[in-house]
Amino acid sequence: MNTSGTSDEKIMAALAHGSVFFAFLGPIVPVIIWATQRKKSRFASFHALQAMGYQTLLFWLWIVGMPLIVMLMMCLAIALSIFIIGDSTNAEVVPFFLQIFIFISIFGMMGLFFLTGIIGAVYCLLGKDFRYPLIGKRLERYLPYNDDPDSQMDETQEDNWVAGICHATAILQLWGVVTPLIVWFTQKERSVRLRFQSMQAFVYQAIASLTYMLGMVVYMLFFFGMFFTAILGGTMGSNNEPQGPAAGLMLIFFGVIMIFWLVIMILMPIYYILAGIASFRVIRGRHFRYPILGKIIEKRMKITQSLEPMP
Repeated sequence: MNTSGTSDEKIMAALAHGSVFFAFLGPIVPVIIWATQRKKSRFASFHALQAMGYQTLLFWLWIVGMPLIVMLMMCLAIALSIFIIGDSTNAEVVPFFLQIFIFISIFGMMGLFFLTGIIGAVYCLLGKDFRYPLIGKRLERYLPYNDDPDSQMDETQEDNWVAGICHATAILQLWGVVTPLIVWFTQKERSVRLRFQSMQAFVYQAIASLTYMLGMVVYMLFFFGMFFTAILGGTMGSNNEPQGPAAGLMLIFFGVIMIFWLVIMILMPIYYILAGIASFRVIRGRHFRYPILGKIIEKRMKITQSLEPMP
């Protein structure tokens, strides 16, 4: 199906899809294109919304699915290696087959990820219809988006989608804060809902990122403290193990390091789960506040308009 997009519209839509090569920074380019084109071009705006959803969703699928895929590839590699070798005397080549399978699966998926975005860019440049697997048709119905050039997408649904993306970029950790900041800066005067949700997502991710960086600084201090204590501190016993004060310090350092990783293992899943719930709820048109943080931001922003669930 051909589109009615002008040359400029096709270029902007293609840029949104082509930015897949910078997706490790988050859906920054598609968000900027959507913000600048939403009142100028339905075509460019829709493809930007589609691209930002695709680039964010793939990170979630990567984080959740990659451990499962690696485990599956390991099982397949071992089974195939045994089948090909047929002789336990050559079992040392099994790790070789294992590495090949993992390499192919990881880089094959990355290649497919980039290739799909490039195909989208080419289709848009040619003025042809393009929908990503998993989300393209759903987003088309969600907005809704159709062939009538005089029709308009539902602005509320657009805002819900973008707000959901703001929360979902938490998966990108440090770079995730950029997307909600751009949305807040460009849309704060237009939409109270986007102003609140984007700022909430930004603060939530910024606090998590700063906490993580400070934690890593403390971790490195204790790690090097344990290292130098082992080399320089105290007196060494006959078995070359630190004794006296050095042994006590090393035990403290080691305990703090173990506590650090335990806290990380507990808090990281909670961080991602909350962000995922926030994204899902706001896309569904529901209101969401992070515990404690949401109320504080709402009060600081002096929001008096109701942001409760839509009827």
